[in-house]
Amino acid sequence: MNATEKRLHAAALRLFAARGGTNVTMSELAEEAGVARGTLYRNVESVEQLFVQARTQLVADLHDTNARVMDADRVLDPPLRLATGIRMIVRRAHEDPTMGRFLVQFGMTDGSLREALSGPPMRDVEEGIRTGRYTVAPDMAISLMSLVIGAVVSAMWTVLEGHQTWREAGTVTAELILRAFGVRGEEAAKLASGPLPELPAL
Repeated sequence: MNATEKRLHAAALRLFAARGGTNVTMSELAEEAGVARGTLYRNVESVEQLFVQARTQLVADLHDTNARVMDADRVLDPPLRLATGIRMIVRRAHEDPTMGRFLVQFGMTDGSLREALSGPPMRDVEEGIRTGRYTVAPDMAISLMSLVIGAVVSAMWTVLEGHQTWREAGTVTAELILRAFGVRGEEAAKLASGPLPELPAL
């Protein structure tokens, strides 16, 4: 994305998270982004189109950034990748509450689920099943990924509402997910509580 597109996406996330939907006018978007209406109309077809575009870009950026960081740190074991990815996203919601609230509100929509099911986390789940790290049937992969998404969205909510710290929510959620996938308790707890890579900018 160019600089203008990034500003528009950031403004859109703030407004959509605050409103809980796409009940936003083009004038409000232009004002929030600090751009002229002409610039907005050259870059945005409609509020609805911008919503889909911003959500798609955010989900892709989150998953791709996490994957790159873990690849660089040689985090290769599927359960460790899953636990690390969960904790990184929960931490990011704490550090960027606007993004977190957007994901809490829209993370379980049909589009968001489709995007997650075609991204790096799904490939890691499938690799864990293929290599026997998860003791579940291959045809459970989609259901397992849906479980992960629901658990992560819930964990972000508990953090944003002040019920848990990001460390508590991320660690407990990651451990419970690994246990559900068949990783034994002691190992699941260890994988879900190790050091985290630094969070890069999206």
